[in-house]
Amino acid sequence: MREILKHQPISKAALAKKLHVGHSTVVQLLRPLIDRKIVVESMFGDSTGGRPPKLLSMNPDAAYGIVVDLSGHKIRVALMNCVLNVVAVSRLNAESDIYSTLESIVNLCNQLKEQTNGSRILGLCVAISGVMDPATGKISSSLIEGLENVRLVDYLREKLNLPIAVENDANLSALGEFMKMEKDMNNMFYIHMGEGLGGGLIIDRAIFRGDRGYAGEIGKILYDSQTFRTVGDVYSQLSRSSSHSEDEIVRLLSTIVLNVVSILDVVNFVVGGTAFDINERLLSKVEAEVKRHFYGFDVEVRKSKKDPDAMLTGAMEYLIENVLTNL
Repeated sequence: MREILKHQPISKAALAKKLHVGHSTVVQLLRPLIDRKIVVESMFGDSTGGRPPKLLSMNPDAAYGIVVDLSGHKIRVALMNCVLNVVAVSRLNAESDIYSTLESIVNLCNQLKEQTNGSRILGLCVAISGVMDPATGKISSSLIEGLENVRLVDYLREKLNLPIAVENDANLSALGEFMKMEKDMNNMFYIHMGEGLGGGLIIDRAIFRGDRGYAGEIGKILYDSQTFRTVGDVYSQLSRSSSHSEDEIVRLLSTIVLNVVSILDVVNFVVGGTAFDINERLLSKVEAEVKRHFYGFDVEVRKSKKDPDAMLTGAMEYLIENVLTNL
């Protein structure tokens, strides 16, 4: 399903080649998806001498999902379809009382549910800035005051009667950026520079969380051993300052990328967020700096494209992978 989403419309032969399996295996895997109208044979492709192949696409109306961006104080609630397009989106600001904020979110979710005209809703995926403990359901180190005291999954499931997924915002953005990549790759690292600094890691085409869910917490990387300043310390200082230089941003990003490359040998990086004015010239300097310090090897560091939104895209893809395929 992911390969169809990334490359649609696509033939069965091309899909088999991308998945490194035989044509008969693809046909077998597709049969239940086509029977349930999740995947449709939408048109004919170009003939290579025989009968033109039927091309496969995801059915946008097969199901919908609701996505909540709870990563900062400006909250978004979006209704999305099965081809990762935003159908409708509402916005609100976080209130001082966390339960008032959550009640407003629930109200918006119910309004969006009505726009599906009774079509299947896969569930709700919430993007948060912290990490949720799977044993207790509690969230750690969130930017939203009071959220760490809420069993968010239980609260939302009771209010909305839907499957609920909660995932780190940078992880979902990494998945969304991976879905937007035109070239095929297995590994990628996403750097988020927003209200806070975060990172999301894709390894072997899937989110990598580590043993406790903290993989990608680049704010704890050591920046200066003499003063024991971390990357997060420097990021906070620069984001509060109105007089930071481009060289300071280059050094910060170079430190992050060089550490990630040294441990994981990831080649592809994406930088997102709105905290700084990131441009191609700045990222070229980062690439050159990393190449100078890492055996002369190239890395590719590019800026996230605003459209489609990586976090919303990743959250809906997360619902498709974890809910739709299990229905």
